[in-house]
Amino acid sequence: MTNTNQARIYLILFVAILIVSTSSILIRWADDVPAAVLAFYRLLISGLILLIINRVMINAHPGNKLRWHWHYLLAGIFLALHFITWIAALKFTTIANAIFLGTTHPFFAVILSIVALKESPGGNLIPVFILCLLGISIIVIRDVGFSADNLTGDILALFSALFFALYILIVRLHRDTIKIIGYLGTVYTIAALVCLLFILAGGEPMSGFSGRSWLMILLLALGPSLLGHSLLNRTSQYLEIYKVNLAMLLEPVLGTIAGMLIFREFPGINFYIGATILLIAISMLVYRERSTDLQE
Repeated sequence: MTNTNQARIYLILFVAILIVSTSSILIRWADDVPAAVLAFYRLLISGLILLIINRVMINAHPGNKLRWHWHYLLAGIFLALHFITWIAALKFTTIANAIFLGTTHPFFAVILSIVALKESPGGNLIPVFILCLLGISIIVIRDVGFSADNLTGDILALFSALFFALYILIVRLHRDTIKIIGYLGTVYTIAALVCLLFILAGGEPMSGFSGRSWLMILLLALGPSLLGHSLLNRTSQYLEIYKVNLAMLLEPVLGTIAGMLIFREFPGINFYIGATILLIAISMLVYRERSTDLQE
């Protein structure tokens, strides 16, 4: 990959993270919608839009037709579980805790990369991972398990991180064969159907929500899901998944700052220390990648 192409991929990654970071705010504003229902509608809307776009592209270019693989079913299941657990986590714990514990996926991603992809981070990335772990620990250590609800939210956020790492892994596994729009439309729709099973099993209402809640559902579908997650999947075709996941540690910083400005949820001094360490770690990642390219 040339320096120009790599710069473009990292720019796409940054834009994706910026868009995805708005999801915690939108979810809070849709507070009367159950987690599985919220996930179902945002995935269904974005999935159907992508499938329509893909159909138009297939009509114009028949070679764009997606070849089915059973891994896509797994991707849909993992994505549904990620959204359900993470949205539920936001209902139980603070935005800062939910987001930062939810962004422990780089550590799951490293394990998955080593086992499934044989992509081991070089020794020069070890300090980056150590700093990321330190930053996250400093941010959440004061509040983890502060109450029964907080503990439930914290555990759900950790599971959401695992499911997200598994979801991104499948894109990396099939990076050379998938047609990204058809793939995402298929996976989003599968994930929506999985959410629907959770809704039916739990007997949760699927209507009767406020106008603002429906607006938030639409914005979640068009923004974080359709644009944000689609761009993340695109970058995962070109970058190792642990690099994508590490860069996504910017999301909790942006999300927490938004929570401070909008909901007046001001974290303690531990947040500022931990966020600074995370930003340093991400800067190190970009610098090391840049240095490696200049040496090649």
